[in-house]
Amino acid sequence: MQILFTINLMAILPGLVTILSENVVLLTVIGLILLLIITTVLRIRSKKKKSKRKVTPPVTEILGNVPERVAELNQELQPFGFAYEPYQDIFYSLLNPWQRELGYCRLYDEASAAFSMIIDCEPIRFEYSGRRWLIEFWKGQYGMNTGGEVGIYYTTGPDLNIPGIFNGTFYHCVHDDNCINMSFVFKKNGNILFTRSGYHWWLTGFKLGEFSKPSELSMDIIMDLYDRSMANAFIESLKKAGYKDNEYLQQGRRVMIRFDKPHTKQPLTRSGLTDFIMQRNNESLCNSYNLLTDSYTDTLDKLEMVRKESPAMYNTITSIGKPKAVFESYNTIKGYLNRS
Repeated sequence: MQILFTINLMAILPGLVTILSENVVLLTVIGLILLLIITTVLRIRSKKKKSKRKVTPPVTEILGNVPERVAELNQELQPFGFAYEPYQDIFYSLLNPWQRELGYCRLYDEASAAFSMIIDCEPIRFEYSGRRWLIEFWKGQYGMNTGGEVGIYYTTGPDLNIPGIFNGTFYHCVHDDNCINMSFVFKKNGNILFTRSGYHWWLTGFKLGEFSKPSELSMDIIMDLYDRSMANAFIESLKKAGYKDNEYLQQGRRVMIRFDKPHTKQPLTRSGLTDFIMQRNNESLCNSYNLLTDSYTDTLDKLEMVRKESPAMYNTITSIGKPKAVFESYNTIKGYLNRS
């Protein structure tokens, strides 16, 4: 009715102007009346639009104390090996998660893309103190999360040769006494998303609902290795991988690296087609999450909403980082490790 009224009004307006052109005062009065009518119609429309919006009270008002809710969430996340940090609104890996028992090998990197993890991998291998070492960096899109990782591993055993499955080195996660102090600043398009630091073997950070291309991300990493000799060995391998002088710095046993574009060969599964398909799926999941939780600003409130409205999405969210399916090959490798 409002649209028809506007159209009819516009149709007769020229005639009114002709009739009233000789009476300026009356024309002005009529104009003010018309302006008042149009303004009133617009206000009515605006009120109707606002009334359609669902106003939902924050879940924090219902559930109360936020620190307690963080503790409850972290208890729920513990079996997955992760926890939530509210101050930067990120998820991170624990010191002793289930992943620590499974070590690391190239098969895990190769399996990642098939499970919607489109990530840049940078394995740096070197020898030090009678052991072979792997320090690896990762950054990219982990399903519904944008994130990064730094891990340190070692081995004293021979390479594995499993026909048709794996031919290469399997590394163990270092023990508590061999963890190192490390930190990184995680950036997207040059802007800081979050920072991480700690005495760890696997330092990580993940931002839920953030969609990114790996090429948009960078990490400024600092590691305090065991001594200058270890740092020298690591830097030599870093240079062999293709790192230039402006991408790293060494100060005694401390090394600083800018991880931007990977220099090492990426997993074979990181093809253009795989990246396109998986990233479209990742972007769709992030958009769905952000749309569903648009009425909230706090992640705890958002997660509570998702738990109620979409249990399947909630289960996906709690599977942070690399899911167990990525490590399935360990069951095969384990038997060969016991023999070596």
